[in-house]
Amino acid sequence: MKVEVTARSLSTTKGIVRNGDVIELPDAEVNKIMKMNPLAFKKIAEEPVFKTANKKAPTKKKRARNANGTLKADDPSTPNVNEAYE
Repeated sequence: MKVEVTARSLSTTKGIVRNGDVIELPDAEVNKIMKMNPLAFKKIAEEPVFKTANKKAPTKKKRARNANGTLKADDPSTPNVNEAYE
């Protein structure tokens, strides 16, 4: 069980732990310590693991340039194509 130590310090099978430490201990040990000191630990909920799709980062459009390095303009005769960007 994953717990956060709220007591000043405790002796566990993992060694001495101090306030604010997050450790993983067997359930039986946590229950035994909690009987002696009910405020010794704060239980941490297990976070669900979500699978993420491999998404590519959106690419920025790059301005098209002429042979001499100046920016190209959009040709108004082709409304479906923007020649100003590559």
